[in-house]
Amino acid sequence: MKTKSELIGLGLTEKKADEVMMLENAMLERAVKFSFVKKDGSVRDAVGTLDRSKMVQEDGSLWEPKGAARPDVPSLLKFWDLVAHSWKCFTVSNLVAVEG
Repeated sequence: MKTKSELIGLGLTEKKADEVMMLENAMLERAVKFSFVKKDGSVRDAVGTLDRSKMVQEDGSLWEPKGAARPDVPSLLKFWDLVAHSWKCFTVSNLVAVEG
């Protein structure tokens, strides 16, 4: 989990830091629709979660961690993409909107 001071230290405004923290907290409990700017400048709409019970792979099985977890990168927010059935991430400063 990212802290507000950590996000503000990355140059985010207090409002943007709150939005990122709200998104991360919401994804721990449910699927959330949100948008972010990709590296190529296009906007991507995503439906993501951090709730392991919703991490279903294309073959219908639940995702299981393999090996050691990767270290957390404070400037990135990792999420399970419910459309692509895989892990994705985006730069937290590129968050555009969160629905609901």
